[in-house]
Amino acid sequence: MSATGAEFFSNDDELLEGVARQVVSNANHLFSKIRIERDAALNERLRLARELHDGVLQSLTGAALQLEAVTKLNDHDPQVVRERLREVQDLIVQEQRELRSWIACMKRAASTSMASHTDLTAALDTLCRRVMRWGPRVELSGPTTGSISRTLGDQVYRLVEESLSNVARHARAQFARVEIAILPHELRIVVEDDGCGFPYRGRYDLAALNARGLGPVSLKERVGSLDGALVLTSTLSGSRLEIILPLHQQRVSAKPTTYRL
Repeated sequence: MSATGAEFFSNDDELLEGVARQVVSNANHLFSKIRIERDAALNERLRLARELHDGVLQSLTGAALQLEAVTKLNDHDPQVVRERLREVQDLIVQEQRELRSWIACMKRAASTSMASHTDLTAALDTLCRRVMRWGPRVELSGPTTGSISRTLGDQVYRLVEESLSNVARHARAQFARVEIAILPHELRIVVEDDGCGFPYRGRYDLAALNARGLGPVSLKERVGSLDGALVLTSTLSGSRLEIILPLHQQRVSAKPTTYRL
């Protein structure tokens, strides 16, 4: 073979090798894009499932407990029965309104507006009063200063809502206390009660709860998705949840759950 022929085949091999590298690169890019899109879709489904569990399902649980309480009322006091049924009706109407707002929010971009400490306290006060209709007495200590994004405010509302729902359903508590504090770099949530505690005793952080498969699953997932920290303490005389959320979450472009703040 002449030198010219050898050079021709050498160039041809280099060309084919370059094409092969490009094909492999394009394939890797395509598979990476598909994987990213698949993971994003899965995360979105998990987020929607969590919102439905912590919102609609918790409210329906409250309505069911109120209806159960109505069945135990004295038949000779129809006025009280009517009032309790009206409360259940109002709760369902409120949830319908909030669910419509939530669905509408899914069609819009994330909100960047802020909620003051007054807004947050007012929303949580309404929640606590609603829980007291069918659960323990709840004392709220809201923040006195500061503001947070409405997106983060909605997350705080959900965390408190599920925590109080768990207390009302499982703890057999007479009293619960909710404390919210907006600090310079983080937001602190404490929910404690005088009930029977969790089936296990001790103090556990989020990593320990996940490792042992303990604690409220949806609540743990929400805290983890917000890069937060959680400490659960369970004793014979009650339980205590302390949650810390970093305020840098205000700059995260997550879809808001929007509606109550």
